[in-house]
Amino acid sequence: MLHPNQSVGVFDSGLGGLTVLREIHARLPQENLIYFGDTARVPYGNKSATTIIRYSREIVRFLLSRDVKAIVVACNTASSYALEAIREMTDIPVLGVIDPAVRSLAQHAKAGATAGLIATKGTIASQSYNTSLARQHGELNLVGKACPLLVPLIEEGYAESAAADLILRDYLAPLAEQGAEYLILGCTHYPLIARAINRLYPQFKLIDSAEETAAELKAVLAEKNILRTEAGGRVELYVSDMTDSMRSMQQLFFQSKVDKFETAQVAEDL
Repeated sequence: MLHPNQSVGVFDSGLGGLTVLREIHARLPQENLIYFGDTARVPYGNKSATTIIRYSREIVRFLLSRDVKAIVVACNTASSYALEAIREMTDIPVLGVIDPAVRSLAQHAKAGATAGLIATKGTIASQSYNTSLARQHGELNLVGKACPLLVPLIEEGYAESAAADLILRDYLAPLAEQGAEYLILGCTHYPLIARAINRLYPQFKLIDSAEETAAELKAVLAEKNILRTEAGGRVELYVSDMTDSMRSMQQLFFQSKVDKFETAQVAEDL
């Protein structure tokens, strides 16, 4: 039986999902949160569907061993390929980030509008956003663009560099030429490069799934009567590889107090 004091588990291929954790913590500061970033194997966007599902299952087993009451898949690529496989592993609520982003777009965009989508190669190839959009708002046009260089650029601290500007212009110019009014940030790393996008292409209205995902999580926990009401929730961060720059990167993605930040290994999915 689920209990309010159990933690919420959140995971991503690296540190990008901390942008989602940040929004969850802002909206639900009383909740105990456990985050796992698979920094040893980032990025997922160039991996096969079979590998993404295997990695995701391994991480979910780690989170379930911590007795979590819900799991947020704060990775667009894992949400695209592994969500159903994860739901088959457990009866607790499992949320992805794709439907919330599309729901936010549908709330803002008028029928007939064109939206751009930037994401990893894997997310674009999965057509997961197109499927979700057809289900929620079939009168919008979606133009996708794979951006494989952005995750390593952001993780290495170059989000505000001249190199980032050059790469963003190359990726985004075709979307602007096709008349995109909205731009879905289809990777949880991308909010950290949003300022540069706004500067280069101010005509885009940016859609970020983090806020909508946090709102959905709150609604699900309330529906199941497992919202934590005690003050002062703990935040624990785990990564599969701790590099010298990891703690400064953590501060870049998630500025709030962290109670634990350490390396953890996940069991291989044999």
